[in-house]
Amino acid sequence: MRKISGLCGALIFAIVMASCGGGGNGGVVTGPPPPQCPTNTFCLLSSSFSPRSLTVAVGAVVSWENDLGVTHNVIWDDVAGKTAATAGDGSGDIGNFSSGIHTRVMATAGTYGFHCTIHPGMNATVTVQ
Repeated sequence: MRKISGLCGALIFAIVMASCGGGGNGGVVTGPPPPQCPTNTFCLLSSSFSPRSLTVAVGAVVSWENDLGVTHNVIWDDVAGKTAATAGDGSGDIGNFSSGIHTRVMATAGTYGFHCTIHPGMNATVTVQ
């Protein structure tokens, strides 16, 4: 009987320790790493752009890829950004979309900020050199 109660105690202790994490990360919940985006691409996550900044050459095609099914848009912070974003599958801002890829050719050197009006705080920049 003592062996059984000792075994039950050890089992309960092991379950409690496993449920407490024991991973040494201070109880911080971590998720999977952000997806690896193709070159010159902003991946649209649930409420952020990945990467948050990108540097490309003048004339480069930049893509915004959304494969989560979450509706986003890409709105340039100023007229300079809208003007620099030309000739992809459209020019300037990118309206609401929940899937697919949109492109813009970045025609003018500069640093341009953009954001998603649907998700406050969702912003990023592209630097064109």
